[in-house]
Amino acid sequence: MKIRFNLQYPNLDKSLIMAIVRGGGKQIKKSTGISIPTKVWDKSKQRCKENIEGTVRYKRELHKINKQLDAIEGRWSQLGHIALVGNMKLDFDLNPIFKDAVKTSKQVVEAEEAKANRTPLQYFQEYIDGMTSIVNRATGRCISSRTKGHHIVVLKRVKAFIADMRLTDSFETFGSSFEHCFTVWANSKGYAHNTIVATFSILKVWLNHAKEEGLAVGEAYNKLPSKGSDADNIALTTEEIEAIFNLDIPAFIKENKIDAKSTIETTRDLFIIGCWTGLRRADLNRINEAVFNLEANTLTIQTQKTDKRVTIPLHPMVRQLHQKYNGKFPRLVDKSKANAQLKELGRLAGLTEVTLRSSVKGGKVVTERLMKYQRIGFHTGRRSFATNLYRMGAPTISIMQMTGHTTEANFLKYIKVTDAEHAAIIQSYINKTA
Repeated sequence: MKIRFNLQYPNLDKSLIMAIVRGGGKQIKKSTGISIPTKVWDKSKQRCKENIEGTVRYKRELHKINKQLDAIEGRWSQLGHIALVGNMKLDFDLNPIFKDAVKTSKQVVEAEEAKANRTPLQYFQEYIDGMTSIVNRATGRCISSRTKGHHIVVLKRVKAFIADMRLTDSFETFGSSFEHCFTVWANSKGYAHNTIVATFSILKVWLNHAKEEGLAVGEAYNKLPSKGSDADNIALTTEEIEAIFNLDIPAFIKENKIDAKSTIETTRDLFIIGCWTGLRRADLNRINEAVFNLEANTLTIQTQKTDKRVTIPLHPMVRQLHQKYNGKFPRLVDKSKANAQLKELGRLAGLTEVTLRSSVKGGKVVTERLMKYQRIGFHTGRRSFATNLYRMGAPTISIMQMTGHTTEANFLKYIKVTDAEHAAIIQSYINKTA
């Protein structure tokens, strides 16, 4: 089964491309339905000349025609071979076979073109929709719904940027001027510097995948910054943690300082566990999956974010809470409500020290005066765990083993120790050698 292509009217300015197909001693001449300027036809190759002068769009159209001719030829050979094998007398009509080849090839090329012509926003949404089936190469696990949530938030932000700036939904938008343009827009919206960098970080993931799939993505996105500044957060001292632990919640309820239906006691108890285990909020909500070995005085849990198994010694407060709930811990309320409850707990515990918090917002350094309790969140527990062990002189590598950090650089971001405290730590080592 053979097929070749030529022009119906090679001497005119424009002509249909014809296909001459042979098989089983028969030959037919059929139109492919594709019309081209005759000057672009290469008779010897039986294809369009793609290196001819013209716009990118014009050359792209010639490439598309060649792909369709390739698809017709491939489909014709496939169908023709099936027909020959199935009919040894070679008594069959070539017309429906060729018609099917043309129809199928057109559908294949159009599907490929539609995929190649996806806009960035279409591609980003498609990527997000399929995220839960994507496997992380490093861990071998599917990407979590938590990570997918971050991507959804970033896509909303990018859509708002494109709409506000009246830009086209094109990959050209993410060229050399994108970083400056987006930063100016984000600053006008009051976004923090780390939020801007987090947006760039996720965008780089999307654009890298788009490029791998053959979409028309430039190289400028590779220069987008993806490392933010260290957050100006706090850690609680052991005395402050104890003050929160010792709060008499039932007494506050009797005094009408706390609603009787409030879940604040559950929030307090799980936060205390976080302060003495370093577990993230998501893992505190899975604390019932942990293995508590009361004889060895440890708990072991597979962390959700990094899928790392950690073993942590039990602080007396954690053992007391394990006994309080008989090993069956309640779950936390939603994140925003739980964090609000933590701030109220800090206020009731007297954490009213005035602190300064600095951050970069709108392109400017903004410094706020806040009482310490106003800055407490669930991640404060994790930072407090690492900081307090560091203050006690515990080896960094041992603390990292329990927090699940793989690099010291990331771990040290959690350590909230003042210059005076650092000096005191070093002084204690000097005293040992004096």
